[in-house]
Amino acid sequence: MKRINRAIAIFAFLSATYACDDIIEEDISNDAVQIIAPTEGFTIEGNAVNFSWVELDGADNYRIQISNEVQTVILDSLVTGTTFNYPINPGDYEWRIKGVNFAYETPYTFPSGFSVEPSNVLTNQNLVLLLPSDNIYTNNDTFTFTWTPIVTADTYTFELVKNDGGEQVVTGFPVTDIAEGTYAIADASIFDVDAEYIWKVKALNVETTTETEYSERSIFIDRVAPNQPSLQEPADMEEISDFSVTFNWTNGTDTGNLTTAITNTIEIDDDMDFGSILETSNTTENSHQFTFGSTGTYYWRVKATDAANNVSDYSTVRSVEIIQ
Repeated sequence: MKRINRAIAIFAFLSATYACDDIIEEDISNDAVQIIAPTEGFTIEGNAVNFSWVELDGADNYRIQISNEVQTVILDSLVTGTTFNYPINPGDYEWRIKGVNFAYETPYTFPSGFSVEPSNVLTNQNLVLLLPSDNIYTNNDTFTFTWTPIVTADTYTFELVKNDGGEQVVTGFPVTDIAEGTYAIADASIFDVDAEYIWKVKALNVETTTETEYSERSIFIDRVAPNQPSLQEPADMEEISDFSVTFNWTNGTDTGNLTTAITNTIEIDDDMDFGSILETSNTTENSHQFTFGSTGTYYWRVKATDAANNVSDYSTVRSVEIIQ
């Protein structure tokens, strides 16, 4: 019996030891990240800046900061790996970096200054799209597309692709010779069906006859509202001798061309017209628990909202009577 108990104790000790080792992070607070490029005084032609550094043992991620010539931080980002590409307009800049893990972090490196000079050759430069955000779901069908201009670009080309079971360029596109960093679509008929639309922009320089690669983002247009939810429990006019009640319902089917996650909104009131709502709660579940403060008759209903902000009709209204 003593041998068995001793074996159990040893096993428990080893298990605890290895379990602790699994969660203990390496202390890197006295280490330093070694930068590779750009180094102090380096000059980059064009707007594509490639930051690189030596991998640091014990670092899970790295925090990189870039400041402009008036010491305003233009980027503060947590990144993985040992390289980071970021497009920057012409000017003088500094950057620094530190390694981090769950428990520790190194000091920042000493700031390294570099310069970005404009180049008429756009081949290896990057065009940064601004709005709309990538992969958004929306029920809008008019848009203003924007991007960060490249100082040596003369014009831009805008292309729109519809992906509805297969990609095809939308009629009327691409549009060329755009002078500014914006393009508006006010004709809703261009988005003739609910689908993914991919918008692409590239910059061109006339003198060097060079252009950037297309930069692209997707928007998902969904203009169909979810069907109204169906209430399940409690039954209408049910008497419940408990102040804590769990409400349950089911979502209606989404019949649109695009389907997204549903957020349900439950409303509870002591007024059947919901003129002074006691409880409003948003949930991705089909259930909600609420504790009433007093006995009486209360009313509840549910509506559904999809990721594109389409809202269903309210469910039918049910009542519940809280009794003692």
